Amino acid sequence: MVKYLVRDFIELDIYMFNEAIDNIYHEWEEFVHKDIKPSERIKDFIIKSWIRSVDNNVDPQHNEAIYISEEKFITKIKESSDFIRSAVPYMRNLYNSFKGAGCTVIVADKSCCVLEVIGDKEDIKKIKAHNKRALCKEEYIGTNAIGTTIYLDKAIQILGPEHFALENHNLSCSACPVHDREGNLIGCLSISCILEDANPHILSMVTAAAGAIERQIIIEKELKEKQNLIIQREKAFQSISEGIIILDINGKMMSINEKAIELLDINIRNSYIKDDIRNYIKYGIDLEQIINSKKDIVNKEKKLRLNSGKILNCILSISLIWDEKDINGFVVILKEDQEVHNLVNKMIGSTARYKFEDIIAESKIMKSTIDIAKIASGSFSNVLILGESGTGKELVAQSIHNASKRKNKPFIAINCGSIPRGLIESELFGYEGGSFTGSKKEGNPGKFELANGGTIFLDEIGDMPLEVQASLLRVLQSKEVYRVGGKHPKKVDVRIIAATHRNLENMVLENSFRLDLYYRLNVLTIYIPPLRERREDIEILIRCFIEDFNKKLNKRVKGLDKEIRNLLDFYEWPGNVRELSNVLERAMNICQEDYIKNKHLSQKILSSINMKKMIMKAL
Repeated sequence: MVKYLVRDFIELDIYMFNEAIDNIYHEWEEFVHKDIKPSERIKDFIIKSWIRSVDNNVDPQHNEAIYISEEKFITKIKESSDFIRSAVPYMRNLYNSFKGAGCTVIVADKSCCVLEVIGDKEDIKKIKAHNKRALCKEEYIGTNAIGTTIYLDKAIQILGPEHFALENHNLSCSACPVHDREGNLIGCLSISCILEDANPHILSMVTAAAGAIERQIIIEKELKEKQNLIIQREKAFQSISEGIIILDINGKMMSINEKAIELLDINIRNSYIKDDIRNYIKYGIDLEQIINSKKDIVNKEKKLRLNSGKILNCILSISLIWDEKDINGFVVILKEDQEVHNLVNKMIGSTARYKFEDIIAESKIMKSTIDIAKIASGSFSNVLILGESGTGKELVAQSIHNASKRKNKPFIAINCGSIPRGLIESELFGYEGGSFTGSKKEGNPGKFELANGGTIFLDEIGDMPLEVQASLLRVLQSKEVYRVGGKHPKKVDVRIIAATHRNLENMVLENSFRLDLYYRLNVLTIYIPPLRERREDIEILIRCFIEDFNKKLNKRVKGLDKEIRNLLDFYEWPGNVRELSNVLERAMNICQEDYIKNKHLSQKILSSINMKKMIMKAL
């Protein structure tokens, strides 16, 4: 005798099944037409769903499917592509298991929108809510497997007249929610079939398939993250300014970055050359001696004779790679000695060059900005400088530092947008020895430690990753830094001047910038106006730039031709003071006369000016 799953997984014979369905239908009619509360024979979650359906004014007799637009559907498909890709193989398996029973397998997102359907075409056509783009929310079509399971966030089965809409009374539907790795609801998997062909195992199979889909989503996401991590590490590896080579125990190069390829004068541009390093370095590295001594080489000045015939003067470090008790490779780090010396000089002489007297301004708006900056220089509070690119934010930051009580201490500038994402934390806060492959044995101080007692200028703060923002906030609150890989904090006394061309308030609303960090930084705000808002300064800036470039380029340019000066009044200077300097430097390189003329300007500038003149003439 055929068995059917009706309520609470109790198995009944066909007679009892039909009787139970009749009873449910009777309870439905009493509820819908007479507003009589259903008895305990009806599942509690069904009763509550019927009540919600009534509250949402769902018509049980005439229920029309609601569809979203094609445009919105395409967006949803893109957003749920990982979910759909993971679900389709399991949908096919389920459909094949119940093929011939009028079954339709459906995947819907958390908004109850049907994203993918597998089933017989005729069966799908019969039920409009089973078509792609249909919305199966309870508030639209009443109690149904997709809408109710999404509402409850649990697996359910709805038999025949348990559906609120009369047109679904001939269906048996089972659905189970699907979650992402963090446990967030992303949609559901559902099977609908003709009530007479219902199978007692459908709900358990749907639940098992939904669990398999969740695991597949997690696997694919973790795989994608690992692939991205490999790519990011490779980018970071290639972007490091030092030459880095990974060798196996026999001296074969397993990996090499672009800087090392350049230093060793290797023609092949490949990070996995798989060649013996001795084919490129004739003299200067003795791997056997390092193996015998079992000691790393740290920052040793070396002259390496390359097989190309060149001599490479460098600072050499070689770290042993250990596999338990045995050595199985090396990390070789090459630094050009001149670069090292320049870096040391820069670190020792980390001072601000500019003062307020160096800021060229005659306009009221710029003089007012300077006055506010002078007030800020007498304070210990953090400063946030806002302004478009090229307006001179670092010039103002250096002037504030040089007018403050910290003027004899370091001024460390760092551009948050130019450092690779994977390196910015170690750049800011330093790292302990052995924190990561290629790190110095003795560790390295970060910019906050180097700026101790002075000022750190965080340019383009809006480009700082969220996770680093959290670390920066902790430093601001505790006045302590933890090096990457470190366990003990280091006290720091640093004043922060941050700058950005971005709208941080909008970024806060978009959750791409922390609100608490914004309030910490936004104590004293200085807005630097763009050049188009301070046109009174253009004349004096031009004179100063021409004087400066005459000295640098050994020229004797007297100024601008009258015609070109009038033309420049029509230009908006989107690149601000930096662009003005660039335009004049280019013109003076070309100019062989006493005055700069139209022909010395780039075509881009002239086209922009002509366009504005045409617009103004039309107005």
